[in-house]
Amino acid sequence: MLLLLQLFLFFSLSFSLEIFSNSLERLPDGTYRAEGDVEVYHRSYYIKANFMTYDPNRETLYASGDVYIRSIDGKLEVRGSEAFLDLERDVGYFLDAEGRFEKFNFTAKRVDREGESYLVEEGSITTCPPDRREMNLCFFRASISSRYVFSQHNTLRLFNLPLFYLPVTFFPVGERRSGLLAPMIGSNTYNNLVYQQPIYWAISTDKDATLTLDFRDKQAKGFNLEYRQSMKKPLDLVATLSFYKEATSPGKWWLGRDPNTFRENRYRIKVDLDLGNLKAGLDLLSDPYFMQDVYFTTRERTLPYASSYLSYKREGEAFLFTLDMRRFYDTTSPNNRKTLQRLPEIGFYLKEHSLFNFMYFNLSASYTNFYREEGLRAHRLLFFPELSVPKRLLGLNFLSRFRLENLLYLDLESGNFKDRSLLASFSYRESLPYPFNLGRGGLHTKNILELSYSYRPKGYNNPRFDNLDQINKESLLRYSLRSYGYYKERLLYSLFMEGGYNGLGRFSYLGQEVRRSFLPIRTVFWLYPLEWLRLYSDSNYDPVGGRFLRAVSALSFDLGNNSLSLSRTLERRYYGGKLNDQYSLSANANYRAINLALNLVRDNRISKDLQRQLSLDYRGSCWSFGLLLRDLYDGTRQRYIREVFLAFNVFDLQRFTVPLKR
Repeated sequence: MLLLLQLFLFFSLSFSLEIFSNSLERLPDGTYRAEGDVEVYHRSYYIKANFMTYDPNRETLYASGDVYIRSIDGKLEVRGSEAFLDLERDVGYFLDAEGRFEKFNFTAKRVDREGESYLVEEGSITTCPPDRREMNLCFFRASISSRYVFSQHNTLRLFNLPLFYLPVTFFPVGERRSGLLAPMIGSNTYNNLVYQQPIYWAISTDKDATLTLDFRDKQAKGFNLEYRQSMKKPLDLVATLSFYKEATSPGKWWLGRDPNTFRENRYRIKVDLDLGNLKAGLDLLSDPYFMQDVYFTTRERTLPYASSYLSYKREGEAFLFTLDMRRFYDTTSPNNRKTLQRLPEIGFYLKEHSLFNFMYFNLSASYTNFYREEGLRAHRLLFFPELSVPKRLLGLNFLSRFRLENLLYLDLESGNFKDRSLLASFSYRESLPYPFNLGRGGLHTKNILELSYSYRPKGYNNPRFDNLDQINKESLLRYSLRSYGYYKERLLYSLFMEGGYNGLGRFSYLGQEVRRSFLPIRTVFWLYPLEWLRLYSDSNYDPVGGRFLRAVSALSFDLGNNSLSLSRTLERRYYGGKLNDQYSLSANANYRAINLALNLVRDNRISKDLQRQLSLDYRGSCWSFGLLLRDLYDGTRQRYIREVFLAFNVFDLQRFTVPLKR
């Protein structure tokens, strides 16, 4: 019979402790002794054992026989043979421990606790499931606090086979702790050894920094310091300083480069500030080859320009004000000093509001200074007021828009335009949206057809800086269709189609003037005939010539964990000449723990594969190991560059990619 004993009410309130057991007795010294399915609730922990004693005078608790402890929040769960806890001094021990803390599973011969610190002897830790502990980090002794772990004689084991040994480790635990982060070790084309060691510094609750020491046995050696701070949002300020020291004489990686670009001291200064309405940034490079030589990712190595900017936005119920100042640097120019464009711009937009209860008014105005070291420059003033009038005729909803287009160009520096050029024009647009739905049985469609007519009486030979300068004579009839098809609630297809007729008998396509009246028909189509099959098409069709000017099509299969995708991209100018003609193939196959992935991109214009990539991964219970082979075609050298990477994931915490050949 299960006996229930709730200790005196004052005792429960003082120590938040309750004991349940099959038998319970009080010894002459005042100690309580419980046996048989003993359960204890103490503060935020639940304890279960076969035998337990509790001394209320010393506030000590001893348990043995299948001891089990679980925190009320579920983060900690541990089993063992014996446990002791001094509740007053907050010390104790646990023998033959095996359990889980958050996502980590652990074992230990003995765990001693003193306050918030623990001393663990002959232990191991892993993120693998308890029944598949394939990878373990084993250690002889470890000291664990709420902030750091210091351990001795560490061995990383895979299937009990030692892979890596460290005599001493010291690393932070928790969400934000200062300490060493995982290093990157590898090699590349010019270095036999590349070693990057990041050091993390948790400065305070709202700011932190990372210092990465970068050692290369051949190329420049240096460091990267990144500072991050939150002010209004989780991340508002990111500042980066990178500094590298080259040898006095340039190495072989400078062959073929302009020798005037060589710098012994190489740097990058990058700052981004985001305060919501106010944003600012700075990006300065010492030389045009800094990104290519320092970084390893393709996105950073091929950055075409660096940008410094300042922008401000203020929005009210009736208006929007913007200020934008940008300066771009061409990172591919020989001296890295060529300014692509410096563009201070002030914009004001008066939002649409009702006039006389039957029409609406909005206004766009801006000032822009287009400045380039080479090419067309000018100050542009823009003033576009617009009226729109909705009306209902013959049961249909029409919308009329009338816009005045005023552009003033000052200080034009080009022989083709006047120094002071004023343009005043207007445009008119009438549109008719018509929604309709069709259905039969479980099949139904949702559609909207829109017809519109745009008119502008005159075109101008004005400067063209952006789309707002496209003030051309216009008499254009357009149509667009959006359609969605469903079977019950499942989407079967989506369709977008647009085209038109130009009454002037000409239009522009990819910068070419085309002497035709019918515009190309743009069609974007998605088809989902089966759950595992998708078809996609995005095309521009010339109805006069009867040919596709652009066609991007793709076919995708998803069968369980396996997938296959085939696509083709074809683009050409209106009057002939291919711009792009490529095939691409991607496949992914999984068999048990093995994953095989293939990617191929072929250019039909040069009859070459631009990229061939094959990866093979083996997935364990909490780890993975794989190889990545990649061939990239270098058009300048007219040969393939082969890259080999070793990739592995430790405890599903971090994926490492080590270049074996680049």
